[in-house]
Amino acid sequence: MEYVNASSVRQVLDALTQADGGAVVMAGGTDLMVDFKAGKLQPKMWVDVTRVPELGGITVEDGKLVIGAAVTLTTIARSPLVRQYFPSLAQGCGTVGSLQIRNSATLVGNVVSAQPAGDGAMSLAPLDPTFTALSAQGERQLSMGEMYAGFARSAIDHSRELVTKISIPLPQPGEAASFVRLELRKSLSLPMLNCAAMIHVENGAVTWARITMAPVGVGPVRAKAAEAFLAGKALTEENMTQAGQLALEDANPRSNPLRGSREYRLDTLPVLIRRALEACRDQLEH
Repeated sequence: MEYVNASSVRQVLDALTQADGGAVVMAGGTDLMVDFKAGKLQPKMWVDVTRVPELGGITVEDGKLVIGAAVTLTTIARSPLVRQYFPSLAQGCGTVGSLQIRNSATLVGNVVSAQPAGDGAMSLAPLDPTFTALSAQGERQLSMGEMYAGFARSAIDHSRELVTKISIPLPQPGEAASFVRLELRKSLSLPMLNCAAMIHVENGAVTWARITMAPVGVGPVRAKAAEAFLAGKALTEENMTQAGQLALEDANPRSNPLRGSREYRLDTLPVLIRRALEACRDQLEH
């Protein structure tokens, strides 16, 4: 087994080409190491990208917040830029695992691992992010939804492809975003439920809403019925409660002996959706 400590994007791509499908791109490795120890992953080459300069940093470029693929969750949670523009993203990244995990794990990894309810991925989902990926065949852009190929399956082939950055449009006047978890973590487990929202309000009415929720399907699932209902309406308690109920139309949670039954999640989800919308409303009122 070979280990490549890459110092440039070019070196990463060359290593992936050389390994011809036998390599794995690794940053924090917090999920990959679990799979490796369980025998689910047996690469012939590890390509470490944590020291690639092009994959670091958090900047504002052309009206977008750009986060490098190797930036850790701790760095994002503490970033003044992230806290200024997207406090909900800082909040979500700051709730993943433990401090030790956040010091190594990355937001890109939280998405590429394709777990259905990662807190970092959930808080990112309604912000309309774009992922830039590179391979020997060139560059491509993917939306959040396009990053998931199925349940626990990523659209990114980390044996041949490298995500380089996440680009998020900066919020405009009248916009607010939020992230809600079912409860504060008492261990390092994944959440029973989480959700996030971003809305735009003009003249007292919602012009658009993006509401995401998990684990109720493949990756962060859009609550499309709730989004459509809110368009053109004020964020009253009645409307937010109704939106929470409508979110159930797009939710299909599974029962899990450790994280709650399907019935419990369906009962609780509308409350979380309402809380996420209330948090957005409160931001716009202050």
